[in-house]
Amino acid sequence: MIKKFYILILLFSLNYLTNSQSLPEYLKQVSENNPELLAYGKLLEAKRIEARTGNVPSDPFISAGFMPGNTDASGNKKTWSVSQSFDFPTKYLLQKKINNSTIELAEQEFRLGSIKILLEAETTVYDLILNNKALNALLERKKGYEMLKSAWEKMLESGEGTIMDYNSILLEISTVNLEITRRESEIKMLIEKLGYMSGSDSGGMKFADYPVNSLPDIDRLITEKSESHPAFLIPEIEYRISQQDARLARSGSLPEFQVGYASENVSGTAYTGPVAGLSIPLWANSNKVKSASAATDYSAAVRDATLLKLKSDIRSNYYRVAALQKAISEFRGIIESGGGTKYPGKALEAGEISVTTYFMYMKALYASEDRLLELENEYYKALASLLDHRLID
Repeated sequence: MIKKFYILILLFSLNYLTNSQSLPEYLKQVSENNPELLAYGKLLEAKRIEARTGNVPSDPFISAGFMPGNTDASGNKKTWSVSQSFDFPTKYLLQKKINNSTIELAEQEFRLGSIKILLEAETTVYDLILNNKALNALLERKKGYEMLKSAWEKMLESGEGTIMDYNSILLEISTVNLEITRRESEIKMLIEKLGYMSGSDSGGMKFADYPVNSLPDIDRLITEKSESHPAFLIPEIEYRISQQDARLARSGSLPEFQVGYASENVSGTAYTGPVAGLSIPLWANSNKVKSASAATDYSAAVRDATLLKLKSDIRSNYYRVAALQKAISEFRGIIESGGGTKYPGKALEAGEISVTTYFMYMKALYASEDRLLELENEYYKALASLLDHRLID
C-alpha cells in the first residue's frame, strides 16, 4: 500500500488553466471599455474645447446717451457709438500656440492615465495567474497529503508509526485547506476586479501563463521611453508652454488698437463718422516679463530634474528585473536538479530514509516551489512596469 502511495507521489506536478484568454485581447477590452478611461476621455474632450477659448478679440462695445440741455435753446444731445478693441496680431498667434500646446499636454496626461490603468489591469492578471498556479499546486498537494494520512493510519495500526507524525500530517492538511480557501477567495476578488476594469462580465476569465517578454538593452529602453512615454514628454511640453507664456508676456508691451463708429446729434446738427484709438502700454505690463522669465527658468529646472530621475528609476528597475531574472533561473535550476520527489521517493522505497524524513523534505520542496511562484510573479510585474510604454500606441 505504501509503495503505491510513493509511486503516486512521484507524479505530482503543477497544472495550468486551459481555454485561456489572450492578455492583449483583454487589455484591448480595458482600453475600450474601462469606466475610468471613458470618463477621462470626456475630460480630455472638455479640456480640448476649453483650450480653444480665449483667443479672440474682446466683445464689441455699444453705448448710447441722451442728455437734455439746461435751456430750450441748447436743445438735447443724443449720442451713440460702436467700438471694437484688438490686440496686436502677434498676441493672437502666440496664444494659439499656447492653446495647441495645452491640448497636447492634456492628451499626454490622458495617455499617462491610460498607461497606469492598463498596467494595473496587466499586473492584476499576473496576480490571478499566480493564485491559479498556487491553487492548482495546493489541490495536488492535498491529494498527496490525504494519501500520506491514510498510509500513516495503517502504520499506526501496525505499530510502525507514531501519533506525533500522524498529528503533523493532520496539521499540514489543515494548513493546506486554509490556504486553498484563501486562494479561492483571492481568485474571486481578482476576477471581479478584472471584470470591472474591462467593463465586461467577469465570469470565465482564465489566463494560462505569463506572456513571453524579453528584457531589452537598457540604452535602447531608455531611448524608447524618452521618445514615447508621457512621463518624459509632459515635462518637455510644460517647459514649452512656459516659454510661450514668456513670449506672450513680452508681447504685452505692444499697443492695443480700437476702432469704431460714433454719432453725436445736438440741436439738429449731427456728427457721424469712424473713430480710432491706440492704447500705449506704460505700466500695465510692469514686471510681467520678469515673472514669466523666472517661471520659465523654474520649469526648465523641474524638467531637467524630472527627466534625470525618470532615467535613474529606469536603471534601478532594470537592474532589479535583471536580478530577479537571475534569481529565478538559479532557483528553478536548484529545484529541478533535486529531481523533485523522484530521488527521495526511491530512497524511501529502498528504506534509506524514513517516512517522517520524506514528509519533511516534501514540505521544504513545496515551500521552495511557492517561493519560486512568488519570484516569478514579482519578476513579471516588475518587467511589465519597465515596459509600460508599450501598452499604448
